[in-house]
Amino acid sequence: MNERGLARLALSALIGLICLLAIECAPSGIASPTPERATATPLPTFTATPILIATPIPTATLTPSHERATATPPPTPTATPIPTRTPIPTATLTPAPIATPTLVPSSTPTPEPTPTEVAEKLTITIVYDNNEYDDRLATAWGFSCLVERGDLTLLFDTGGDATTLLSNMETLGLDPATIDTIVLSHIHGDHVGGLGGILAINEETTVYLPRSFPASFKEQAKAHARVVEIHEPMEIAEGIYTTGEMGSSIIEQSLVLITGRGSVVITGCAHPGVVNIVAKAKEITGEEVYLVMGGFHLGGASQATIEGIVEDFRELGVQKAAPCHCSGDLARSIFEREYGEDFIRVGVGSRLEVD
Repeated sequence: MNERGLARLALSALIGLICLLAIECAPSGIASPTPERATATPLPTFTATPILIATPIPTATLTPSHERATATPPPTPTATPIPTRTPIPTATLTPAPIATPTLVPSSTPTPEPTPTEVAEKLTITIVYDNNEYDDRLATAWGFSCLVERGDLTLLFDTGGDATTLLSNMETLGLDPATIDTIVLSHIHGDHVGGLGGILAINEETTVYLPRSFPASFKEQAKAHARVVEIHEPMEIAEGIYTTGEMGSSIIEQSLVLITGRGSVVITGCAHPGVVNIVAKAKEITGEEVYLVMGGFHLGGASQATIEGIVEDFRELGVQKAAPCHCSGDLARSIFEREYGEDFIRVGVGSRLEVD
């Protein structure tokens, strides 16, 4: 082969090599699928439900006597804008026993009672309770009562929700804007749940609460009212005392009102023991106890325990008893049996007057 033939052979080999390399590096022509990015779903926005305020109903205020009232059967609940009344659970004679409360002497100094002449009639209206009384009102688990004396209007506890509280007050013709003082017994929701609804209407009030309340709760209250933190017994108005903080696991204060017939003790749930609270009231005021009303915290107590508490009440000189809220049907029936005409059956809408 001559030189020209060798040159042609070399050129052909070079062209073949270039084509072979071109085929190895070329893309296959099939594109790999790229995962699509998932579109993020926005979180739902939650808005607060406005408080419902019932339309005023012009009706007369009930003023029952201290005679025993016969409870009417609870109606079947229906779905309405206002929470319906709930039936009272049937009492059993074998509830779980609880420890019998014992008298515990106070380790804190007790203020000397202020000589007080209380001439005005005292009116106490239960505006929130889980026991029925006035058919027009809604029942719900919790407690609140309005105390009126002269030109003073005081709300003790605020029930479990503002809707029921404000609706019941409106039906009874009671104006939350006139409340001068609010006293909260303890931090449980069925006693402080309606506070926001009251303060939304009335910021010209003073709230007396236990010093042990959470700081966040106290700060929220201070944004809408004057707040006084209670630790020791204190006279918050003429003839009206708080027991100060009592108890250990659940701290609670109770209200003591001086009347011409003796003192009236109002308890929220009586977690520190209702007997201890009554003894503390007598220690603070030096007065005989005319009436004890409110939650006695005996819903799970045995018959023997309740009968022992009745005996303690007698030894302390308690003249009348009006248990409600967390007292339990068994306790209410035993107190009624033992106190007879001095037992006062109360529920939401009850109005008691003490001269």
